[in-house]
Amino acid sequence: MRDVLKLTVLLTVVCVLNGLALGLVYEVTRGAIAQTSARALTGSLKLVIPGADRFSETKECPLPDGRAIAYHEAYSKSGELVGYALAGERQGYQSVLKVLVGINPQGAIQGVKVLEQAETPGLGARIDELQVNETIWTLIASLFKEKNVVAANQRPWFQEQYRGLTAAELKLLKPSQVGKGIHALTGATVTSRALTQAVKDSIEAFLKAKGARES
Repeated sequence: MRDVLKLTVLLTVVCVLNGLALGLVYEVTRGAIAQTSARALTGSLKLVIPGADRFSETKECPLPDGRAIAYHEAYSKSGELVGYALAGERQGYQSVLKVLVGINPQGAIQGVKVLEQAETPGLGARIDELQVNETIWTLIASLFKEKNVVAANQRPWFQEQYRGLTAAELKLLKPSQVGKGIHALTGATVTSRALTQAVKDSIEAFLKAKGARES
């Protein structure tokens, strides 16, 4: 009995110490984690609205069905409203696709950034694939550039298809089709359609709700 009591006390002390240690680590790292998340968000916002100088805090636009769209207002250096960055999501083939969509005040897409996805590698995951068009000389030159500058100039080719289009122009094109629209990834039509629909839905819902509030 005495041994059981000792073991119980020992385990209790260990659990309490572990809890205190975890709490201390969280408090020490919380600020750094918050700063890292803020920098990542700012980088994504600037990616989808390249001409913006500053962004508002996260706001919410209520929808008629009770949901709300999270968004940021984007401003130029002179304080002019130059666009909105909208959050959107849609179920893909095997994961929920979370996306950030930048539009100008008229609703034309300025940029698209996939924030989160876990689609099939080599298929749906290619929505994050970078276009490889560098030579050995440009690769060597990139070694002498700042890493953040190089990364800022890289855009996934699939997501670049959305730039300049409006919600009404967002449709999947067949491989042989030409014109405005989005060419689906080979073997990943479900992912392509899900991302396109997420972008389209967020824009249409936001503009409709925004128009209703202003009328």
